[in-house]
Amino acid sequence: MFFDDYPQFLVTSGTGAEPAATAAECTRLNIRHEAMIAEHEHILRGKRVLDIASHDGRWSFAALKAGATHVTGVEARPELVTHADQNFVHYGTDPSSYQFLEADVFDLLEDPAARQVEVDVVMCLGFIYHTLRYPELFTGIRRLKAEHLLIDTAVYPSKEKVVRLFGEDVTKQTAGADNPYAHAQRNLTGRPSVSALEMMLDVYGFDVVERVDWPEFLRQRHPTVKSAHQYRQGRRLTWLCQQR
Repeated sequence: MFFDDYPQFLVTSGTGAEPAATAAECTRLNIRHEAMIAEHEHILRGKRVLDIASHDGRWSFAALKAGATHVTGVEARPELVTHADQNFVHYGTDPSSYQFLEADVFDLLEDPAARQVEVDVVMCLGFIYHTLRYPELFTGIRRLKAEHLLIDTAVYPSKEKVVRLFGEDVTKQTAGADNPYAHAQRNLTGRPSVSALEMMLDVYGFDVVERVDWPEFLRQRHPTVKSAHQYRQGRRLTWLCQQR
């Protein structure tokens, strides 16, 4: 399994439902890798990838191992950019195959050409529920003209087109990073419902072409695993999108 083979990523992050080095957390990450990355090797192989909020580089590294030719990670927290670079060096990664940018993702998306970022696939994994700046996010992703957008996000369990608001502490790795719209170390974020996310994607010209059926995926492959309960309960999803 991926994180058993590359355990360095279990000790360079403070996120997760359990302490980073526990067996339950490793299992959860392995299952996420299987559904998010391994199941989408066909759209990653031979492609240039942008990893939004790349954290310690774990999913960027996974994309390279899945056959991507180059990954660009953008992360606002300097310590996580350092960890990502160190992790890639630790595993002997070709320096020409990746770059990590310490930047606000919205600054990058405002003018990707200024950063010389050209991509075929955008990975937006675990970021949508750490912001409320959806028009900026999806407009910026459109500017990249990527072939695919891979989304993994927590969602609010409602049939209505709604976004539940949260006030996050930007000092925690489990929250969005500090940004110009934060105040007193708190940032206003939102968790959209499924229908709200569908509407956002439609308005900004993205078609959902594949939805991971998480309950069935877990039933068939990991029936006894408890640590992926958010996916099993429909409170988190993984979608593959294309730009119209």
